[in-house]
Amino acid sequence: MTAQKELERASAGRADELFRRHQHEIYCKTDVLFARLMLFQWVVGIVAALVVSPLTWSGQSSQIHIHVWAMIFLGGLITLFPVWLTRVWPGAVGTRYVIAVAQMLMSSLLISVSGGRIETHFHIFGSLVILSFYRDWRVLIPATIVVGLDHFLRGIYWPYSVYGVLSASPWRSIEHSAWVIFEDVFLVISCLRSITEMCSIANRTAALEASEQNFRQIFEEAPIGMAVVGLDERFRQANAAFCQMVDYSQEELITRTPLDITDPEDVAPHRQWAQEMLSSNGSNRVEKRYRRKGGEVVWSTRSGCIIRDGVGEPRHFLIMVEDISERKRAEAALREAKEEADRANCAKSEFLSRMSHELRTPLNAILGFGQLLEGESPTESQSDAISHILGAGRHLLELINEVLDISGIEAGRLQLSVEPVSVAEAIRQAVDLMRPLAVERAIEICLPLRIDDRLHVLADRQRLRQVLLNLLTNGMKYTRVGGMVRVSVDERNWEKIRLIVSDTGVGIPTEKFSRLFTPFDRLGAEYSNVQGTGLGLALCRRLMEAMKGCIAVESTPGRGSSFSIELPRAPLPIESLTVHEPAIMGRLSESVGPEKRTILCIEDNPSSLTLIRRILAKRPAIELLTTVQGSIGLELARQQRPDLILLDLHLPDLPGWEILAQLQACHETRSIPVIVISADATARQIDRLLSAGARAYLTKPIDVAEFSKVMGETLNSVKEGVAA
Repeated sequence: MTAQKELERASAGRADELFRRHQHEIYCKTDVLFARLMLFQWVVGIVAALVVSPLTWSGQSSQIHIHVWAMIFLGGLITLFPVWLTRVWPGAVGTRYVIAVAQMLMSSLLISVSGGRIETHFHIFGSLVILSFYRDWRVLIPATIVVGLDHFLRGIYWPYSVYGVLSASPWRSIEHSAWVIFEDVFLVISCLRSITEMCSIANRTAALEASEQNFRQIFEEAPIGMAVVGLDERFRQANAAFCQMVDYSQEELITRTPLDITDPEDVAPHRQWAQEMLSSNGSNRVEKRYRRKGGEVVWSTRSGCIIRDGVGEPRHFLIMVEDISERKRAEAALREAKEEADRANCAKSEFLSRMSHELRTPLNAILGFGQLLEGESPTESQSDAISHILGAGRHLLELINEVLDISGIEAGRLQLSVEPVSVAEAIRQAVDLMRPLAVERAIEICLPLRIDDRLHVLADRQRLRQVLLNLLTNGMKYTRVGGMVRVSVDERNWEKIRLIVSDTGVGIPTEKFSRLFTPFDRLGAEYSNVQGTGLGLALCRRLMEAMKGCIAVESTPGRGSSFSIELPRAPLPIESLTVHEPAIMGRLSESVGPEKRTILCIEDNPSSLTLIRRILAKRPAIELLTTVQGSIGLELARQQRPDLILLDLHLPDLPGWEILAQLQACHETRSIPVIVISADATARQIDRLLSAGARAYLTKPIDVAEFSKVMGETLNSVKEGVAA
């Protein structure tokens, strides 16, 4: 606040200084004007006196008229003294007042010389106007007083010299004075307005100077580089920061253009950026490279804008440049490090892939022959050995699978089909698979009395089942014989659904929670008789994160643990159809028409199949063929020649892109349009499938209106193609 007041005070002081300076200049210039005018008046008055009445006669004799002597000597006195003051005391108050009095006296002398002619009285009014050039209404006061006294005194004693008559009424002097005062009123108003305008100009000039000084200070002291560039692409001015950045002095820069110090690779873009600023009347911000005097590259962020004149025409470019060379170098310690990490990750993944192949081959023999030996009635000791062989082999196979899963997630190669999955169905399938182990260990599995069949989550069905199986397996492994494992559902959150697996096992100490999801860390269980790899929970966390979910744990040592997973809630697919069903059916009817059509749907998700059946249920002209196996779908496509194929990418036996490739390779099925339906919404995947021959690509969860529109358009295009 104090700084602002100081700035305002300084600006006001500067405005007053400018006003006084301007006023003094006006006083001096008007002094010079009157000096010339009074000399001119004197000369003209002498000439007029010589022309009008050069001689006075007394009988036959004559002599020079008193008017001539009066104009020469009295006029000279009236003229020369104020003229002398304009040279020795220009712009002074006394000089102005003396000039005002002298000018009125000269008017009186001219009136007297002319014998009081009315025309010479206008000299008074003209003189008053010229006196107002001082823009000082106070000089009109002595001038008016002189005129009034002159008319009053001479009107009484020498009326002929002022009015041209031998006698005159005193009212005539008052009348003349009144006209002078009448003119003074308007001249005073004019002077006051002029002073107001001068003050306003001074204030604006002071504000402009302050703004210019502020800009100049900002420009010169700015921590980033700044420069003014003309429309001819030449430097006009550059601050110290910019000069230091490019290692040129300001004198060197003003002989160059920005292109002269621009990296050759950025010259063409630089011209384009300049044209964009001129054409768009705006500004831009780009990254570009400059070359220092020594040739070193300077990376910068350059912001540019147009400076315009009062009528909006462009005058200069203003550029602001920030050195980002350090950041660019850091982005390059980082890019190289990332590339190195990617190479290491690829090498690790390649190693694991090769090791998986090399380990699975001998494991195939170990587990295969072990099972054969187990079926050949071995002795008790042999049976025990075979059991150890098979157990160790299966444990190693499980370890390989989990390592590969984690590696695939880290390398970004994990393929997920995220779609609405029924919570009840996922829990039932996982529990059904775990019941034999529960019976073997006499562990009770408790389920909710009722699970709402309408509850769905967005997840990959197989991976969700894998997570549930892992949590159930852990619960049973670490629960004593005769214990209990409970599965529950928390649906109170409107955005997410929580699935909870609780056990009555030994529990986990709080201090070990931070190691719980670390690969190969079994928290000391490796010294017990409980088998495991230490990868299960680590894999669960990565799978949940990949499905936009999370996993958490609560545990009390000696009382058990509770693992919970959260996934986004998904709407029931059938509900989205029911809400829009009339409009969808109308659009589908209009687009497909009454002709008999056959659609083959290759989809293994029950919800998606049910949704598609419901969409097409009211179209008797459409026959729907369905299969969950890709190989069967290929056979049906060759045999039935459907009008359209709906293809899911994630199938139990064959991946969808392989099915699409086989359809395109076969002459009998090449012309059948294929609409891919998948939960993978990545642009790369979509482009890949469309380039491979798919007619359209729809993502899950299915948008029913879009599905109907695309299917109708595709069937119509097939019809038009046949007609053509």
